[in-house]
Amino acid sequence: MSDALGYASPQHYPAVVTDRWGRVETTLVNDGTAFGMILRGNRFEGKSVDGLALVGPPVGSNPPTLCDGDLCSCTIEWRMPIEVSLDGAGPSRVSLSAHLVLGDPTPNRGIDSVGVTLTLHLPTGVVATTTPQELIENALLDLQRLLPDGTRLLACISCAFSDYSPAGTAFIGSMACFRDRKDAYRAVSGKRDMYDIWSAMSGVVQETYHCPDFARRRPGSGYRG
Repeated sequence: MSDALGYASPQHYPAVVTDRWGRVETTLVNDGTAFGMILRGNRFEGKSVDGLALVGPPVGSNPPTLCDGDLCSCTIEWRMPIEVSLDGAGPSRVSLSAHLVLGDPTPNRGIDSVGVTLTLHLPTGVVATTTPQELIENALLDLQRLLPDGTRLLACISCAFSDYSPAGTAFIGSMACFRDRKDAYRAVSGKRDMYDIWSAMSGVVQETYHCPDFARRRPGSGYRG
């Protein structure tokens, strides 16, 4: 991802992992397209936080629980910055905390559950979701509905020029940006239109990212509404 669509340098988020061996403080690194983390000397990397794959053989006496090579059977908590508008003012940077629960392995090489809840730390207090969601998209939409009047998320999830593929979406980071094809995207009204314009996207972005082209999304826009 170019600097114009992603972070100029990797972001480092304070994180905590809790598993069968206990609680470990670490750092979740996000370069805009992938995540990385070290847990008890074991390095994990992946395009999404729910799909962090072990790099190399496990080390140490307390090995992580894996499902098809990915970290599972744990909770991952991290805190990241996000842009908001308070009372209609310009962008303000606040903190967003995420609590992700990764379930246990199942016989079909999946895990039995994935659930994330979010807490937004505003100058006036905190706003928190309570229903675990399988996708960061739905957790952010839950959060938006709970925000005080006049407060809005200024992020790709709420941008007028972002959308998802009708084929499906990942936990985080599979959102298409159409900021270079604004007029063409405004004409999208369903699945077929979305497929027709898909190859013209400016790039893929994470839901919590913000760029100068941000514009408030109107309900019912594009494919995702």
